[in-house]
Amino acid sequence: GRLVGGSTEMKKWLLVALAARPAAASVEVKGRQMLLDGKPFEVRGVCYSPTPVNESVYFVPHGDYFTSDYSFIWQRDLPLIKAMGANMLRVYGWLPQNDHSDFLDAVHANGLKAMATFYMGDATESPVGTASQRDDLIGKFKRQVAQYADKPALIIWSFGNELNGVWNGYLQQLGRDPSAPCAWDDRYDDLGGCWIHKGKAPLPGDVCYNSSYCVYSRLFTLIEEAAQAAKSVADVLVVSAFADVDALYDKVARVGHLAPTLDAWTAQVYRGDSFGDFFIGMSNATDKPVLLTEYGVDAYHDACGMNDQSPCFNFDGDNSGSGVDEEAQAAFALNLTLEISNQSSIYSHCSSAKRGAQDCTTVGGFLMSWVDEYWKGAKSQTSCDPTYDDPKFSVATCDHKAHVTCGNWDASVHDLCGYPLDAAPDHYVNEEWFGITAPDRCGDSVNALTPRRVFWQMRQLWLGKGENKTLFAGCHHMLAAQCGSDDAEKTGWLVDLIGLIMPAQANPLCSGRGECVTDWKKCGPGTVNVTSTPCCTCDVGFAGRSCNQLDARLYLALAGGAALLLLLLLLCAAKLVSACFARPPETGVSQPLLPGKLARA
Repeated sequence: GRLVGGSTEMKKWLLVALAARPAAASVEVKGRQMLLDGKPFEVRGVCYSPTPVNESVYFVPHGDYFTSDYSFIWQRDLPLIKAMGANMLRVYGWLPQNDHSDFLDAVHANGLKAMATFYMGDATESPVGTASQRDDLIGKFKRQVAQYADKPALIIWSFGNELNGVWNGYLQQLGRDPSAPCAWDDRYDDLGGCWIHKGKAPLPGDVCYNSSYCVYSRLFTLIEEAAQAAKSVADVLVVSAFADVDALYDKVARVGHLAPTLDAWTAQVYRGDSFGDFFIGMSNATDKPVLLTEYGVDAYHDACGMNDQSPCFNFDGDNSGSGVDEEAQAAFALNLTLEISNQSSIYSHCSSAKRGAQDCTTVGGFLMSWVDEYWKGAKSQTSCDPTYDDPKFSVATCDHKAHVTCGNWDASVHDLCGYPLDAAPDHYVNEEWFGITAPDRCGDSVNALTPRRVFWQMRQLWLGKGENKTLFAGCHHMLAAQCGSDDAEKTGWLVDLIGLIMPAQANPLCSGRGECVTDWKKCGPGTVNVTSTPCCTCDVGFAGRSCNQLDARLYLALAGGAALLLLLLLLCAAKLVSACFARPPETGVSQPLLPGKLARA
């Protein structure tokens, strides 16, 4: 394995000493300020889900690219995230049976912090309908938190993701307790239900006022118990990443007192190029700070959102006027991040801020997202069933404004799956296109990244630094960095002599004596600061990182051949010596008996 990184600026983050075990960071929330090692801290984060092209979270490794096997992914990314000026990243979940210590140590080595999400999926995956189910879930959460309690990089845990979204089913399960049903109608309010879609928060006396309090009191109580369990085993902050739906500020104001251990309220906010009244609404609802667990906009301009067609037949690369719109993505990200900065509680006057303050509302946020995710079209919010490539396709079985190719399970295709949203610049959200960077598949799970405009804009805002394109390596340079020739590995004249007998190929990778492979299963796992993928698989007789060394088996073969040759020479020499010293044969001729002598006899 080798250190990765294309420039001095990137590599300096990898030279942090790792021999000593770092002490866990001290993190707490006082009032509306987040304190890291006693100093006010503002989250300048990035949502991090680096699923490679042609892979999916629905298949192995199920989105868990945070093990040593995939160190080549996060070793590629962490220095770049730091170089952009971010100080935190958010992980959406990992497999609890895997070890993520090297990843977390690498996050720390790169001067970053992390927020981990305890993956729950929806209520069918993690049921909460009974007390025993809830206890089991909290126990699993507690064990995961305890597992990494000594990791200084991991300072925030989120108990689940969007538990307040009706699409995940948690509110419904909690409200349907047979012993005390909440009678909460989960339909949209414009359809006669209690889920606030187009209306306003319910008023006292309204049936939805009481039933929504019932279900949210159970949800917040569950989260409170989880927060207490986590804090009993680790010095971490605990939140639960909520969706910005169902008049969240109303639920926090009325029911939030049931979760006093929760360190901050959170939301994933997509309201356009401004947060609107979000901050003032939350400030009036609670004394706690707010953490934006997602914000931003995708990088695609989709004609589907700008016309009256439904379903939508356009695709990337056609003549519909659709295409990548880096400027709109960058402009939205800049405006939103500036609003976060203006509402940040990092400033000294925020130490005493409370409910109703006009500023000092937030501890920061996570920009969505580090890299495009091709897998997201599989379970798109709008879809056709069956899709356009099926002979049974019919527009009658398509959702409003669905792309006819969605859901698309082919993760090698960058599809336009998503849903209409008036707040988006093109009135459409393309879920596969949120990346701050765009991936280019080099082979297997190895992707090169190309920065979009938003990367350089955030770098300028957060660090005051301009563009430096040497930070990013293309596929050729990534492969050459791992598989290129390394003269230091040559063994001298013997390698050159064998090279005359077995000429190298013209390929510059692996010294022309092997293949540069991108399969981590062949290359093996990496470590905290070293990656093993890509790697060289060498031709017979050669070895080493760049196939510049002779294989030990070849040495054995040469030694065996030399020994055999020596033995033959010794045998030949012995025969020659024996021939030289042997007694020569007699040269006399015997006389035959005479006839007369025979007669006398």
